[in-house]
Amino acid sequence: MERFPPGEDPADLNGHGHEEEEWAEALARSVAHLAAQLTVNQIRLRALATALNERGLVEPTDVAGHVRAIAEAETGTYLRENLGESLAEIIDLEALEQDLVEYLRTDEG
Repeated sequence: MERFPPGEDPADLNGHGHEEEEWAEALARSVAHLAAQLTVNQIRLRALATALNERGLVEPTDVAGHVRAIAEAETGTYLRENLGESLAEIIDLEALEQDLVEYLRTDEG
């Protein structure tokens, strides 16, 4: 049986000495917290972009170029920081990073 998340103790099949239900609840709370943070940041960035665009202070194609450059250079680092060690162990980070970079390469802003 595979441990979730992987742990060192072979007798501890769920990884941290917690019951599976406790681990699932903690994981659900963590994901909900991350989703809430993401939503707040999306709203703030959308408001900032709208205000800057209304004032003619940004060129959308320039922003898209910066997004592509930053995505290619830093997506993996951000994913590892944002997911944390436990989730990073159970997710195919390389595939997720490639998917995100490819999505952002084609994003026009």
